[in-house]
Amino acid sequence: MKVSLPYVQNRRYLTGIDWMIGALDNMSHRATGGGNSFQIVLELKGSFDDDRFQREAEAFVRQFPALGGTSARDWTGAPYWKMPPPAKSVPLVLEFFRIEEPALSAALAQSANTRFSESRIHLALRVFHIAETRHVLAVQFDHRLFDATGAEAFLDLFHRWLTGEDCRIRIDAISLKEPAHLRDWMQKFEAGKQLIRMVRKFAERKLCVLSRPAPLAGRRITFTVIEFDAAESRAIAERASREAGFLMFLPYTLAVSLEALAPAFARHGDTGDDFVVSVSVDLRTPDTAPVRLFFNHLSFVFFQIPKALIGDRPQVLSLLRSQMYEQVKSGFPKALHESSMLMRLAPLPFLSRIMLRPMRGEFASLGFTCVGKSGYPFDRFGEAELVNLIHMPLVPVPPGLGLFINQFGSKMNAVLATVDGMLDDEDIREFREMIRRLL
Repeated sequence: MKVSLPYVQNRRYLTGIDWMIGALDNMSHRATGGGNSFQIVLELKGSFDDDRFQREAEAFVRQFPALGGTSARDWTGAPYWKMPPPAKSVPLVLEFFRIEEPALSAALAQSANTRFSESRIHLALRVFHIAETRHVLAVQFDHRLFDATGAEAFLDLFHRWLTGEDCRIRIDAISLKEPAHLRDWMQKFEAGKQLIRMVRKFAERKLCVLSRPAPLAGRRITFTVIEFDAAESRAIAERASREAGFLMFLPYTLAVSLEALAPAFARHGDTGDDFVVSVSVDLRTPDTAPVRLFFNHLSFVFFQIPKALIGDRPQVLSLLRSQMYEQVKSGFPKALHESSMLMRLAPLPFLSRIMLRPMRGEFASLGFTCVGKSGYPFDRFGEAELVNLIHMPLVPVPPGLGLFINQFGSKMNAVLATVDGMLDDEDIREFREMIRRLL
C-alpha cells in the first residue's frame, strides 16, 4: 500500500530537467555574466495603444503567481518552486521605445541579452515602435520557468486576454503541481546507466568545437536572423520530404546546418573528429501544452556525426535517422528525464561544473532546436496583424553556438546564436549564403 506523504501535495517540485536548465543558467552566468533565457519576437502591423497594452499586461500577469516565484528546497532536499504570498505583487518588466529601422537588430539583441535584475523576475515585455503601423514586441522568458512550447502557449493565452475573451477556465486549468519524485530509485539509477553509456561513447572521440574568445566575461550573445518567405519555406519543406523522408524535417535541416557551419569550424582550426549536437525534444502532446505551459517539459537527444562525412548529405541523413530511431526506440529521452532526477541533489554551481567533466569541459559542438510548426495559432496579436514570430535563444556557454529553426504560418526562420567574437563577419556572411543555397 502506498502512503501519500504530505510534502508531495499541492506543490510544484522541480524535475531533473528543470534543475539542469538552472545549471545551464549558472554555467552561462559564470562564463559570460549572462543567463539562460530566450526571447520571442512578434512583428506587428497596425495600431498599438501603449496605455491599454500596459493595463492589460499588468492585469494578465497578476493571474499567475508563479511568475513571482523562486526555487527553494523542502526538508527532504527536493527542490520546488516557492510561490510568493498572495498579497505579493507579480514583478514585470514593461518598456516602450521609439527607434529607427536600422537600429532594430541591435536593440533586439540588447533586449535578449539583458539579465533579469532579481531572482523573482522571469518575464520582460519590450515594445519597439518603428513607424505608425510597424511595431515589434520582444517577450523575454526565463528558461527556468518556460520552454519554447510553453512560451508560445503563454502568448496564445495573452492574445485571447487582449481580445477580451474570458480566460478564467483556461487559466484555472493550468497545472502547477508536480510530485517530488522521491520513489523508484532503482529505475532512476538504471536510466542513469543508459545516460553514462552514451556519454562514454561520445567521449571516445575528440569533439569538434569552435574556440571561444578570451576573456569570456562580459561578452554577449549575437544573433543572425534569416527569414524565408512563403515560397522559399514551401520549397524547403518539399526538399526535406524528398531527400530525408516524410516527417524528417529536423534531420534534414540539421544536416544542411552542419554543412553551412563546417567552413567556419575549418577556418578557425578545429581539430576534432566528430560533431556532437544536442537537440531538445518536447515530451508533451500538443493538446497538453496549454495546461502545462510553465516549466520545462522537454528532454534531449544527441547526434554524433563524423566530421569526414559532412558534405555527403545522403550519408549524414542516413546516420541521423538511424541515431534518432535508436534513441527513440531505446527510450533515451525519457531515460534522460528520469535519470536527471538524481542531479537535483547537487547544488547548481557544483552541478554546472560536473556536467562538463565527461566531455573534457564541453557540452556539445552546438545546440540545435527545430520546433517545426509554431504552436501559436493566430495571425494576429491583440488588435494588430502578426507578420512573423521569431525565437531568439541565449545559447548556453559552453558551447556558445546554437541554431534555432521555427515555422510560423507559411514562413520559416533560422536564428544563429553565438558568443560575440566566436565567428567573424566572413563566417556569418558565408553561413547566410550557404544556408539559403543549401536548404
